[in-house]
Amino acid sequence: MGRRPRGVRTFIAVTMAGVIALSGGTTSAAAPTAAPAGPLVCQGAVIRCVQDARRTLEGIRDRLGCDHRAPFPAIYVHLERSLEAAVVDGEPFDEPSWLAGSLNTGFVNLYLDAYEADRAGRPVPAAWQAAFAAARTADVNAGQDVLLGANAHIQRDMPYVLATLGLTRPEGGTRKPDYDRFQKILDRAYSPAVQDVASRYDPVVALADDRWNPIAGLTARQLFRTWRAQAWEHARQLADAPDQAARDRVAHGIETNAARWAHLLSAVRVPDYRPVRDDYCRTRTGRELAPAASVEIPAPARL
Repeated sequence: MGRRPRGVRTFIAVTMAGVIALSGGTTSAAAPTAAPAGPLVCQGAVIRCVQDARRTLEGIRDRLGCDHRAPFPAIYVHLERSLEAAVVDGEPFDEPSWLAGSLNTGFVNLYLDAYEADRAGRPVPAAWQAAFAAARTADVNAGQDVLLGANAHIQRDMPYVLATLGLTRPEGGTRKPDYDRFQKILDRAYSPAVQDVASRYDPVVALADDRWNPIAGLTARQLFRTWRAQAWEHARQLADAPDQAARDRVAHGIETNAARWAHLLSAVRVPDYRPVRDDYCRTRTGRELAPAASVEIPAPARL
């Protein structure tokens, strides 16, 4: 682990870069105009919907082994666990069937859509392309892999699923309070997710463990709050667009913003760090790198 000091600097640089606002640039991707087509369908009890999502993500994480795409579904599992606990504990949401049911399922499905499209060699949005490309070839740390996935999923995917499902409740009133309350669920997932990724995949990620580095925890939480606030604003712009041309302009801004963030987050490299990560992961998990073509999404549990 002689290279660790450079890895430390890399992680700090990437994490702190998250407070920078970016815009402009060019990219191309198809914006979804209907509900995501992933394998998850939320029917019946909300808790079962969350459990289906968690199990599906666990399946991807486990099958990926030490593949550098694995840290993102690994942290996503912890988010679903945090949401599951909130549902069981009866956390006071105005519309739990929307937040933990329709929104959560639709959001997870957009990740599954991107993952499956990339695995099959089909085009994916630029932010996801950058995340998957870095995982396949780049000398980045697992924290960067997580941030690249989170950027693509929050800044790129979230506005579309929000706009598709609607920003107001059927009886009237904004869904924003429930959307904001979800931040607490995300915050509760942070510490166990960081510890898990550091334990499984990359010791550099331990630098973000807020048990001893509260600054890193605060920085990451603020970054996700900023991204989620931007996602809601972009969703509002999509919903308010008077015609398809206006919607296309908003979509271009969404794609461009997420792609620029992806470029920033993947810019810092540590030469020859991939084998360091791989050796560490194999030692910790006993798994070899999983070939991409062998990874399948398991069928979710049905009611």
